[in-house]
Amino acid sequence: MSPMSSILDRAIRNLLVLAVIGISYAHFKSVSQQHTKICTTEDCLRSATAFVESMNRSVNPCEDFYQFACGRYGNKHRIPKTFVSNDPFAETNDKMITFIRDYMEKNDDDNDPYALVQSRQLYRSCMATDEIDAAGLKPMINILTEIGLPHLGIPIKHSKKNSLSSILAKVKKYLNLDYLFSTTIDPDTKNRTLNNISLSKPRNINIFPVHKMTDRIVKMSSRKMRETLASEETIDSETENEDSERIQYIESYGKYFNGIWMEIYKHEFNNTQMPKSTLIHELGAKLKELLVFDNKLMTIKDEVYETDQELPTIMTVEKLQKFTDDITQNFSKVNEPTIDWKEYFTILFKDVDNVSLDFDTDFIHISNIEYFDALFKLLINSSETQNLLNIWWEVVVTLIPYTNNQLRFVQDRFYFDTTGLESSPRSVYCANAVNSMMGMAVARALVDIESVKTNTNMATNMLLNIHWAFEEIVKELNWMDDTTKKLTLYKANQMKMFVGYPEFIKNGSELNAYYSDFKVVENDYFGNVIRFVQRDLNNTLVLLREYNDYSINSWSTNPLEVNAYNWIQANAITIPAGILQFPFFGHDLQVLNYGFLGSILGHELTHGFDNTGRKFDHDGNENMWWTNKTISEYEKRSQCFIDHYESYLLPGIDDKINGKLTLDENIADNGGIREAFMAYKKFVTNHGEESKLPGLEEFTNEQIYFLAFANNWCEASTLMSLSQSLLDEHSPNYVRVIAGLTNSEEFSQVWNCPKGTRMNPTTEKCKIW
Repeated sequence: MSPMSSILDRAIRNLLVLAVIGISYAHFKSVSQQHTKICTTEDCLRSATAFVESMNRSVNPCEDFYQFACGRYGNKHRIPKTFVSNDPFAETNDKMITFIRDYMEKNDDDNDPYALVQSRQLYRSCMATDEIDAAGLKPMINILTEIGLPHLGIPIKHSKKNSLSSILAKVKKYLNLDYLFSTTIDPDTKNRTLNNISLSKPRNINIFPVHKMTDRIVKMSSRKMRETLASEETIDSETENEDSERIQYIESYGKYFNGIWMEIYKHEFNNTQMPKSTLIHELGAKLKELLVFDNKLMTIKDEVYETDQELPTIMTVEKLQKFTDDITQNFSKVNEPTIDWKEYFTILFKDVDNVSLDFDTDFIHISNIEYFDALFKLLINSSETQNLLNIWWEVVVTLIPYTNNQLRFVQDRFYFDTTGLESSPRSVYCANAVNSMMGMAVARALVDIESVKTNTNMATNMLLNIHWAFEEIVKELNWMDDTTKKLTLYKANQMKMFVGYPEFIKNGSELNAYYSDFKVVENDYFGNVIRFVQRDLNNTLVLLREYNDYSINSWSTNPLEVNAYNWIQANAITIPAGILQFPFFGHDLQVLNYGFLGSILGHELTHGFDNTGRKFDHDGNENMWWTNKTISEYEKRSQCFIDHYESYLLPGIDDKINGKLTLDENIADNGGIREAFMAYKKFVTNHGEESKLPGLEEFTNEQIYFLAFANNWCEASTLMSLSQSLLDEHSPNYVRVIAGLTNSEEFSQVWNCPKGTRMNPTTEKCKIW
């Protein structure tokens, strides 16, 4: 994507060219005499350099292919001060954000659609820190008032009492924030054209802009808090140094809380008086309870329940009320409901166009039913005053990034003290924010870039070849009966592909219409953010009475996202333009394109047939469309993956991979590796052998394919990032490479790994697709 490259990028690229030429000049001379075809284009030189710099050739590839391919990655790819790890996805995303920032800082053109003009206005409002500071804390205080929360977290004077149900509903209504549980509108699993109200444990999705940037810091800090509190009972048996670290963390958290609280207190009383000592004492006691509650809440949220992989439990509001009331009464003997669900849903859906709730016929679809059992057991042990403070703190912490410099400073200092991570520059932060809120308008930048069109067409053709490979694999399966094979092949043939960006962004009128309900105000960043999250919620809630037409638009992400997705209920794969660039795509050798992006696209295709995807038919409806015999065989093979991945321990970490949590992603990884490799071999059959990479002529192109796959997941990591990765549904990068290739017969053959080596063990290889 050459227009995104800066002069500095080109200079670095030229240095890489010289590096490869210098490294391999002598080798060029000898191999040229043997008439070996070598690719010496700029892309091949750049790719070869990247491989050579990451490889650790002293490691036997049949013993540890990750270390062989990625062992020196961290030497050249340092972890930025704003990250806890570094990998190709993070580096490519950084380039995208720089590109977006530069695009946002351009002057408007008379021909620019109004939506693009608005996106630049939004960027400027984010950059206008003087105006943000001038607004002070008043915008945040107004939100607390609307929700019904005491401005200081605990009531300091007599005020109207609001129920927990009302407060939670208004937190969702005004901020689209899921604290204790997530509420959304999802397609009916049995009939995707209809929608239902869904409850689940809080999802790892936050609609607030730049959440992905701050989320990694919050997670690191939260995990540290969890480790600190969980070990309080064993402090006596630990070293003095570990004891000191825990004390420092709690002191930092106390300083953080008190710093934020005092700033709000000063705003409330115009700096005219200091808080009473009794209030400070009460606050200290509540803070300790808040820490303990948050720790327990994180524990039950991260728990992997047996029902996590099951379809939702369906209840009327009345039955839901009885379910939660029974938990409350059985464990506390209290007859009053902890949450009045009718009140909650009534407030949430108030003033939503064309939606009038009917509590007799509107069913609630509850995912993770065991989580709600654990949640209500937790809530009954927390007082009303404590619940108020807990919610108040969640709201305040969420809103701090959009308030004045003083509050942001206190928050940034805490995160730095507890994680060592620094905040991103303001321009990077704002570019991320605009892409989060107006990604389609920002993607207008892609329309005139020729390489985007070229790579979009090339990726589409590659995905068709990967589809062919999947179909060939299905035809050869010996555990799937013929009836199920036909249905599986039909679903694969019906799978839609969305590559690059949606067509409507090229039409200024359509793009303007897309954002017609989003009002951007100059120099009102806080208000713009609130209007954005409320718009998103309103657009979600109104879906309850609308029919879904997946033929109109199934585009599921921002076009500049550096990732790829499978939307199971749309039976569609989305490949944003953001990932169609170096190092993932656009290479002069197709072996690199198939090894890098091809394995990712195969991964996404396989998601349609992983342990969750297999339960949905070609229309995206949950359906028993496989025979019982095939399902039984599938589940046997799934257990192999669970056991295999749970056998891995991360270096420096005592915990094992959770095979159930990561099952779908592991199945997708393994399928993607095989499918893309088969597709590449088909390409070679049709077009002949490709040239070799300079300096890597000793390796066959089939071996280069697996090197490219591994390089997707090269990572400079820390113990903190590795520890956090165990909570993700994806296996840690190291395990994705080792476990995935250990299961690959093709890898063992191509790399000539003898039976009994670590990468080709004597145990049975796990394989479904």
